[in-house]
Amino acid sequence: MSPRPRVDRAARRAEVAGAAARVFSERGVTGTAVSDIVKAAGIAQGTFYLYFDSKDDVLLAVAEQFVAEVGTALESAISGAEVSAPQRLRSLVAALSNLAADPANSSLAELLHRRENQALHDRLTEPLAQRLHVLVAEIVAQGVAEGSMAVADANAAAWFVLGGLQSVERADTPMAEMPEALESALSLAYRALGVAVTP
Repeated sequence: MSPRPRVDRAARRAEVAGAAARVFSERGVTGTAVSDIVKAAGIAQGTFYLYFDSKDDVLLAVAEQFVAEVGTALESAISGAEVSAPQRLRSLVAALSNLAADPANSSLAELLHRRENQALHDRLTEPLAQRLHVLVAEIVAQGVAEGSMAVADANAAAWFVLGGLQSVERADTPMAEMPEALESALSLAYRALGVAVTP
């Protein structure tokens, strides 16, 4: 058997975290042992500890990477060509819907929402909510400036919009119904923002 090629530390750490994400999604956190992760990653038990101190450490890495990827995907969805604020908001909601529809994302999101992971969920969702708030507040401020939205306080309006979108998640909406539920939340947001013509 030929020796395994050398892989840089960050890449190997990411491979181990990816294997952990798959195992966590299949078995849950409490049902997963480090031995399950190393088997899925195809590494020795000792190798795991070169990259992570514990199962909780790799879970944190998996969750942080997931949240970072979600934030980046949402930012990408609303950047680019100059479009109206209502269209940018629609693009943001479409990106959320697409992320929710991706089985890999829905498995990781479900993992974070399990009761056993409440502390981790709370720790990671606050930074994501803040990041989303900034994006939505920018969209609302653009809408006010261009006259497509009529609100007095873009920051407060952004929190209102996010609350509506988060209510879809908190209601444990089945994935199959997520696009329709997000569209309903978007329609309510448009009305609250004073959008007369919806894209």
